[in-house]
Amino acid sequence: MTTALATTAKSARFGTHGRVLVVDLGSGEHHVEPIDEPVSRQFLGGYGLGAYLMWKHFPAGTDPLAPEACFAIVSGLLTGARTPFSGRIQIVGKSPLTGTWADSNSGGSVASQLRRAGYDALLVKGRADAPSVLVIQDGEVKIEPAGDLWGKEIPETFDALKQRHGGKSEVGVSAIGPAGEKQSRIASVMNDRYHAFGRQGFGAIYGSKNLKAVVVGGTGEVPIADPKRFRALCDDVTKQYKTDIGWLMRIVVWFTKPHKWLGWFYRLSRKLGMKIEAPQPAMRQLWADRGTTSAVALSIENGDTPIKNWKGVGSRDFPLATKSLKLDGGEVDKLVTKKLSCGDCPAPCKGIVAVKGRGLRDVRRPDYETLCGFGANLLNEDLELVTACHDACNRYGMDAVSASATLAWVCEAYEEGVLSKDDLDGIEMRWGDGEAALALTIKMGKGEGCGEWLRHGSALASKHVGKGSEAFAVHVHGQEPAYHDTRFSSLMGVTYIADPTPGRHTAGGASWNETFGMKFALPKAVDEKEVQIGWHGTENKGVAQAHYSNSMQAMNGLGLCMFTMLTGGLPWVELTNALTGWDMDEKEMLACGERIQNLRAAFNVREGIAPASFKPHLRMLGQGDGLLPAGPLKGVTVPLDELKADYYRAMRWNTESGRLSAARAKELGIDGLLGEWTDA
Repeated sequence: MTTALATTAKSARFGTHGRVLVVDLGSGEHHVEPIDEPVSRQFLGGYGLGAYLMWKHFPAGTDPLAPEACFAIVSGLLTGARTPFSGRIQIVGKSPLTGTWADSNSGGSVASQLRRAGYDALLVKGRADAPSVLVIQDGEVKIEPAGDLWGKEIPETFDALKQRHGGKSEVGVSAIGPAGEKQSRIASVMNDRYHAFGRQGFGAIYGSKNLKAVVVGGTGEVPIADPKRFRALCDDVTKQYKTDIGWLMRIVVWFTKPHKWLGWFYRLSRKLGMKIEAPQPAMRQLWADRGTTSAVALSIENGDTPIKNWKGVGSRDFPLATKSLKLDGGEVDKLVTKKLSCGDCPAPCKGIVAVKGRGLRDVRRPDYETLCGFGANLLNEDLELVTACHDACNRYGMDAVSASATLAWVCEAYEEGVLSKDDLDGIEMRWGDGEAALALTIKMGKGEGCGEWLRHGSALASKHVGKGSEAFAVHVHGQEPAYHDTRFSSLMGVTYIADPTPGRHTAGGASWNETFGMKFALPKAVDEKEVQIGWHGTENKGVAQAHYSNSMQAMNGLGLCMFTMLTGGLPWVELTNALTGWDMDEKEMLACGERIQNLRAAFNVREGIAPASFKPHLRMLGQGDGLLPAGPLKGVTVPLDELKADYYRAMRWNTESGRLSAARAKELGIDGLLGEWTDA
């Protein structure tokens, strides 16, 4: 099937500006780079446009922290047009943590403001001579000194920049804290104070460029081809969600929340491979109420959450009745003071919390990953301390997943006698000690004492310590996997070791069909049999993973929230066509996702990274002490190498080199773009 695109020019352009703002922090110069409409149609926006820009602009083999390196903040195609669930920002570049392709997704207003300022993306290169802030307000671009902000934590940084640049109109702010300034390899970039580009070390990239923050404000509009049709589609989506969210569904949802007496059922469901599917309205209500916190206790009990650095058993070491329910959504709700949205969302699932006992207020609510990371994985049931650790990560600008996983490595190293309290500045880091976890999190954020070598993640920390501690540093090519166990969902494991961003958990999607029966977002694009898989076994999983990962990339290109795939989906194609005036169908949109995935993967090939470089830890395979003796994952092993190879074949990637077949590149219309980086 040939899916290359025609390049017939149109008299007017809708849906995109076709303009990328390129800023050189070293010279202080900037210019606008035009993007032809066929490129927008091939790669949509978001990660797609970002992959195109990095393929074109990033100098191959360059250190990601070198002045010559670049990164881009990109807007999804549907972002900035007040599309429901489109309040997402995306950043792309090369990771200083893994040396691979890097991207991260966040809530906030920066991308919307960028579109209103007349740009689809911002590309930044060079290094400023002194701490600086990049300010973009409509057509005005300035690089301002930020010496007074350097060293400041995130809250005061945002308050100062909002006051300085907000004026009568709102601005979006993307900034780093002390962790990024000191170029911690797990440093994050915070957006609008509460949201994060969490993974892959983008905070260190900002720090390497002396870039404290990016401030964006715009007053324009995204041109829409069919405004009446587009607004009708948006209103219909909002109405559907608002209709489903109400008192009746709250009653239904009550029965789906974790209960002590249902622990046996949660454990049994994994053993039998039973997919628990909730009605669509109930999922919408559940997500609007609690977001990812609703699944914490259930996931710990059924084996989804790794426990005790991937060698524990949730139902035994952190049981539902006495421990994990203390971290579940119902308990978190008691701390919430107001709801928080990513922007343009009819069902905000995040929140702001206050913890009086810790003197915390106006703090982003901990979600699944941090509740599991600083809670269950460390055997810490103290919700207030978990929230304090989460807040410390956000204050200093540090990835909570990698930070908490590094602390689990510290716990095991301490237990094994590899580390002593003298190595940890007098802190005794034992399992279940939330106070010790908080103290070390702060040290990592500040880069002080032992935090100076812990702040780069468990892979580099274990190399620093040695003494065999590398054996229990659970990571994939330098990045710790997220808190979803590969022994629970094998295709989550494939995403960890086969996606171009190692350890990534939000780029596959097929694991949600494997475990929850999630429907495919573009059903007319594929044979239904190719996207329906069993929980156990390996049959058809490589093909399903290819389809789902490609659809996830299309979704990211559009700039939409991934959780809508669990709550009933959105009319991707209809929204796109009404916005742009295109006549795209589902097959073409899925092909867009495949192009995006191929450019992300080709970036790694060009950087000299072979597929064999992404190796799972033995515990992720259920081998060695990862072969659990009890619980719902008792005796489970995972053939990740086999599943990864199946996925590569389905993607038409060479299993040895990672290169896309030249024939498929031609069918996708990207053979000229990839050039020599294909497999004959």
